[in-house]
Amino acid sequence: MDSKQNWKRNTTLFLSGQTISLFGSSLVQYSIMWYITLSTQSGIMMTVYILCGFLPTFILSPFAGVWADRYNRKKLIIWSDSIIALSTLVLAILFLAGYHSTWLLFVVAGIRALGTGVQTPTVGALLPQLVPGDKLTKVNGILSSLQSAVMLLSPMLSGALMTAAPIEIIFFIDVVTAAIGILILLFFVRVQSHEKAEKGQALSYFEDMRIGFSYIRDHAY
Repeated sequence: MDSKQNWKRNTTLFLSGQTISLFGSSLVQYSIMWYITLSTQSGIMMTVYILCGFLPTFILSPFAGVWADRYNRKKLIIWSDSIIALSTLVLAILFLAGYHSTWLLFVVAGIRALGTGVQTPTVGALLPQLVPGDKLTKVNGILSSLQSAVMLLSPMLSGALMTAAPIEIIFFIDVVTAAIGILILLFFVRVQSHEKAEKGQALSYFEDMRIGFSYIRDHAY
C-alpha cells in the first residue's frame, strides 16, 4: 500500500484528470443535442440521437465490467478516452470541411457511447486500487459529487458556448480535455496492474460475467 501522502496525491490527480475529461465530453454531448434541436427541430431526430448516445453504453457496460476485472484498468481508461477524443476530432475536421450531415452526429454519438461504456465502470473499478478501504466510501462520494456538478453545469455552459462559438470549436474542447485527462493518468498517476490482470485467466469470459451477475443476485445490499 502506498504511503498516506502518495495515495492522496494519486487519487487527487486521478479524480482531477477524469473530471476534466468528463467535463469536455459532457460539454460536447449537450452541444450536439442543442445543435440537433436547433438545426432539425425534430423530436424524432432527438430521439435517435439519445438512443445512439445511450444504448451502446447500456449494452457494453456489463462486458466492460468483466474487462475491468481481467485487464489493466489504467490502459482501458486511456484507450477508451482516446477513442472518444479521436471520434470527436474526426467529427470536428469533417464539420470544418463542410460535412454537416446529421447522421455523422449519430455515428459519433454511438462511438462515444461505446467508449463511455468502457471508461465509466473501469474508473469505478480502479479507485479501490488507489484508495485505502476505510477511505473508499468518502472518495466515491467525492467522485459522485464531481460528476453531478459536471452534469449540472455542462448543459448550461454548452448552451452559452453555442451562442458564442461554432460547434467545431466546442468539439476541440473535448479533444483538449481528453488529452489532459490521458496525460495525467499516463504520466502522473502511479498504480500497479491488479493481480488478476497479471495472471492467466482460469475462467472463460462469459463464466466471469455469469459469476458477476450471480453475485449481484445473491447480495441484495
